[in-house]
Amino acid sequence: MKNTLTIILILIRFLTFGQEKKLTEIDNEVNSIDKDSILTIKEFNLENHTLKVWLNDKNQILKIVENRNVNYGEIKSTIYLKGTKPIKTIESENIYFYLTDSLAKIKGYSIDLREEYTATSYIINWNKKQRKLIITGKPTGESNISFELKKYEGIIRKSEKLISE
Repeated sequence: MKNTLTIILILIRFLTFGQEKKLTEIDNEVNSIDKDSILTIKEFNLENHTLKVWLNDKNQILKIVENRNVNYGEIKSTIYLKGTKPIKTIESENIYFYLTDSLAKIKGYSIDLREEYTATSYIINWNKKQRKLIITGKPTGESNISFELKKYEGIIRKSEKLISE
């Protein structure tokens, strides 16, 4: 019985360590994309949102950022890709808040954005829809916020279509 328990604990430890190692690899890949100054950035202004796409010299998409304006602020979806598969997604909701008069005069405006909610997905296996989801904050309750993986497929397809035109 004691040996069985020891074996189970060892297996759990290997699985946990393996996942932490995978998350570190994903973060390293994301950092290399963010630090790469050679990438080409294409920006598209669409009806009620903007789309920025980061491409390497082979015209592969490495990063996509979609900013959608909503009546209470904005929703930002960020997708990092390796090959054609997402490895990390970040969904954040920023709401408008009014600055005090002194801050508004310094900044030159009276409204600013404050991040209220973030959902970060580390994609362990895109084909099997396996991910580690980390949520901070609470969404406003509006139906505009979504961190479903299916949503990101649409953003990727839209980006591919726009850069091919």
